[in-house]
Amino acid sequence: MKNTITEQALRGYRFSNIIKHNEYTIYQLADHYGSGEMICYDIAPGIQVSYNNMDMDSCFHSITPVKEFLQIDHCLEGCYEVELENNTFSFLGKGDLCVTNLSRQICTGSRLPQKHYRGITILLELETAQRILDSDFPQGQINLKQISRRLCSGDQSLLIKSRHDIDCILSDLYRVDAQIRLPYLWLKVMELLLFLYQLDSSHIQQPYRFSADVSKAAQDVYQYITTHPFSGETISELAVNFCISESSMKRCFKSLSGHSIGTFMKIQKMEAAAKLLVTEPGLSIREVAEAAGYENQSKFTAAFKSVLKTTPSTYRRKAL
Repeated sequence: MKNTITEQALRGYRFSNIIKHNEYTIYQLADHYGSGEMICYDIAPGIQVSYNNMDMDSCFHSITPVKEFLQIDHCLEGCYEVELENNTFSFLGKGDLCVTNLSRQICTGSRLPQKHYRGITILLELETAQRILDSDFPQGQINLKQISRRLCSGDQSLLIKSRHDIDCILSDLYRVDAQIRLPYLWLKVMELLLFLYQLDSSHIQQPYRFSADVSKAAQDVYQYITTHPFSGETISELAVNFCISESSMKRCFKSLSGHSIGTFMKIQKMEAAAKLLVTEPGLSIREVAEAAGYENQSKFTAAFKSVLKTTPSTYRRKAL
């Protein structure tokens, strides 16, 4: 049986299992922490869309692509950390889009810092995909090699931070009806390629690269905030406590989590408060507000509503 696009692009990857169906193929992965799967649809010769769901620590294996491939990754949830040859690290975070030429990308390792990742990968084998685009969508005048040269010069990838126009193109792919999935995937891939082909140079940037120390410290801060949402430290105090400059922490944390550190702290605090409203029904809303660090109940209510889209009292009433 002919190898799929994934098997050509990820030659040498050790999948734990491969399940082939008529319209799609499932590639299963596993490590010491957990597992994951890639559900891959061949929508046209040389063009494949993969739905990736990972609950594991790392899905990295060294690969050797058979041909030249362009890989487009979109992160819906979680984060993907890439280690590069010079011991620097970059992140694909929530809402980000990354474009990579697999033949030139230098990657020595990768991890899922949050042990969770959900997203979409579009794989294009350039030669075959270009013939399909020229024959089936000539009006688009899309040149894949030109996209690759312009967006992935040298051994670099292009990173587009979370943007509304990208969300508009890709958001429906996560909930498309199975009956129209294949033609709908074709339409959305064409729309995304047109977007990338005409992308203004002002939006083109290389992924931020961080040292191992900065990456580790930012991940430690992330873990601390998620496990101590009511701790009350300021951003400056966190930087001092974790031995990292405040500017480096802010920049790396945003790449890691998809949120500014201040926004992330607020979200974690409000979600913890929401849990407290349900698990401790004997506490008044004022007492929950004080536990979250708010002396003013009205300010707590406003913060709670900005995150949970409802008031604390309404949230508690519906939950209980």
